[in-house]
Amino acid sequence: MALPITYDSARKLISVDSEVSYPELQDEVTQLNKLAKDLISIQGEIPESAEPSNKITPLLKNLITSGIDALRKKQFKDAIQKLTVAIEMQQKRANWESFGVQLTELNGILQARCDAYIMNKQFIEAYNDADILLSTQVNTPDNFLRKAIASLNLGRLEDAKVNLERGLCFHENDKRLIDHLNVVNRAIDLENGDA
Repeated sequence: MALPITYDSARKLISVDSEVSYPELQDEVTQLNKLAKDLISIQGEIPESAEPSNKITPLLKNLITSGIDALRKKQFKDAIQKLTVAIEMQQKRANWESFGVQLTELNGILQARCDAYIMNKQFIEAYNDADILLSTQVNTPDNFLRKAIASLNLGRLEDAKVNLERGLCFHENDKRLIDHLNVVNRAIDLENGDA
């Protein structure tokens, strides 16, 4: 059985037969085509090193710094906008750049943007960012706290409690997690008529 793929030598792209439904294969082909396009667009014969790009990194750092400065000045919408642009720019890095560096960079931006969303009372967006952060950084108690605060403000008390308890499994003595868990437990008791 042959795979349902074809290669277009003129465009230098692989495609999946449209009559066949293989979502995982389509994702792989899309990533492979992006990598091939990036490699073909290089002017030299050898790809750049895995180090972060000298062109994108300074621009990205300036965006992140200005976003964090706006956050400190309580200009939350401006901070969100700048940090969102930073995430979009960060995603344009070449595929062969160090994944570890890219992930650390993305986590830092997401943490700042999640905080800006919380302070701007955009709790659904904060919840989504915190959810991504917990997928990539379980060892950071602040990420459990971010998700719990967003959940609490969305009225999802049980979800907030679960996230705080999960955070305490990793960080037993984190005072902020303990304090927020007490607040959530009181809110649950109040909601149940037990307080």
